[in-house]
Amino acid sequence: MATPLSRTDFKEYCLRRLGKPVLNINVDPDQVDDRVDEALLYFWDYHFDGSDKSYYKHQVSVNNLPTNLSEVMIVSGGVGYSNNDTVSIFQQPQYTGGQTFNIQVVTDNYGTIINVPTANLYTNVIVGGTGTSGYFADPAYTISTSTGSGAVLNPLKGGYIKLPDNIIGVVNMFPVGQSLNTNNLFNIRYQIALNDLYTLTSVSMVPYYMAMQHVQFLEQLLVGQQPLRYNRHKNRCYVDMDWNIINPGDFIILEAYQIVDPNVYTMVWNDRWLQRYATCLIKQQWGSNLKKFSGMQLPGGITFNGQQIYNEATEERKELETEMIYSYSLPITDMIG
Repeated sequence: MATPLSRTDFKEYCLRRLGKPVLNINVDPDQVDDRVDEALLYFWDYHFDGSDKSYYKHQVSVNNLPTNLSEVMIVSGGVGYSNNDTVSIFQQPQYTGGQTFNIQVVTDNYGTIINVPTANLYTNVIVGGTGTSGYFADPAYTISTSTGSGAVLNPLKGGYIKLPDNIIGVVNMFPVGQSLNTNNLFNIRYQIALNDLYTLTSVSMVPYYMAMQHVQFLEQLLVGQQPLRYNRHKNRCYVDMDWNIINPGDFIILEAYQIVDPNVYTMVWNDRWLQRYATCLIKQQWGSNLKKFSGMQLPGGITFNGQQIYNEATEERKELETEMIYSYSLPITDMIG
């Protein structure tokens, strides 16, 4: 058996398991692609080999600050716009202050808005607006155009980190502004090392270790960690903290989980459970396509029985998903604290 090392090989392998080319598998190629995508989504969500832990590094910019404009999402690009049209971003009417921006849009050949650039808005303005406290809510907007119509935008203020599509979970963030860091002269760790380092080779390390544990406990008790809010469908991780403790140019490091992309790591296509599950989903699609012809008699006395194919695939799917939970998923850990 040839080992599938690409999406095309994987689809052919699944169809051969169902009987191709001896049998005609009545499934459209687009349906096969849909079922493979569905199998991969389930694989990434539950299989311990479907995702792995990673540390995502993000350099903070002024657009990340919660009082500043972060980005302008394009819900609908509309038609008939030009690159000379502008979007005006301003504070919601119920609030006062906040910087007003006029941004030229970027359109494609059909006059559809594809980008509203916000990267360099704060180059020459005071952070948070000109002498104001910045945005209190996601700002409002208007579009100045003479020919365009139908565009729907969604300006968002900061307070979050935008993540790539391959991140499917964020569980932690490295502490920001902790008293134990070593980037200043007056932190506790530096002072202990400065005064007691010459004795650490001749005395017990237990007092030093206990002191560090106590300092960490006090920091956790009095300061705590920064709460996170993450939704994978938004690809945004909100950090509920006082953003004044961090400066533009500093780095935030998130403990996250990212998918194992089979287009990069091709051995994913050779996973036994994924092969069986994708084959089962294609079989279920096959049965669903043929169910409407159940009982129809062909020349030679042959009759369609798509319902049986569908029922067999449905039962196999339940067994495979149960096997996933009990054999291939990491156990759920207790929440402590």
